[in-house]
Amino acid sequence: MTRSAAGFLPFFLLVLSGCVTAGAGAPMASSVRLEAPDETCERLGPMAVRFSTEILLSDEALAASAMNELRERAAVRGATNLVVTPISRSAMIAYGTTGEASGIAYRCAE
Repeated sequence: MTRSAAGFLPFFLLVLSGCVTAGAGAPMASSVRLEAPDETCERLGPMAVRFSTEILLSDEALAASAMNELRERAAVRGATNLVVTPISRSAMIAYGTTGEASGIAYRCAE
């Protein structure tokens, strides 16, 4: 196995395991709205994710992956809304190996 293929294999297995372990009853990231809730909602608290990969990805791809992971974790905690905290990044970085996202989760009555 080549060195690049060996680096890709763990990432592929991680993605594949995520597809297999997500049950039909599991909360969905898409159920969490990325908008400020009204004042009657319960504040669940701050949340943050940070991950590293061996694959060099664009900042946009890393940010999108981190945001999806943050929404999934918020859904597991029972959140209905997530107010995202902006992450400051250097203007010079276009590609990287670390993704991060943070925000405050809220649960609103439906």
